[in-house]
Amino acid sequence: MDDRLLYEDSIAPVHRAGQAVVWEDGYRVDGHLSLEPAPGHTPGSSVLRVSSRGEHALFVGDVLHSPVQILRPECNSCFCLDPSQAAASRRRLLQLASEERALVIPAHFAWTGVVEVRSENGRFGLRRWDA
Repeated sequence: MDDRLLYEDSIAPVHRAGQAVVWEDGYRVDGHLSLEPAPGHTPGSSVLRVSSRGEHALFVGDVLHSPVQILRPECNSCFCLDPSQAAASRRRLLQLASEERALVIPAHFAWTGVVEVRSENGRFGLRRWDA
């Protein structure tokens, strides 16, 4: 299916029904859910941030493809369209996760689970890894 047909089939009906929300600099869904921009992998890449009772989680989608990228955020996958911006987004989100002790929930690791990130002397590491 080409892009035009895909758009007409799957995206245009959502817009016509008034159910689409277009955002650029972040979007708060409600008091617990927000979308944070995470550019670099592809245009419009984002992270879902969940907050409840003072605890936080980040569903990082395409920001992290390998646990190595936590230790070396400058390492990109071959799919990152803007490598420098992808690395900057990764560093920013890892710093946020470290400061808030947010659980990081990756989509592309070989296992399902959560990671807790720590930051020390400008470097990131694992505080906790639960599979």
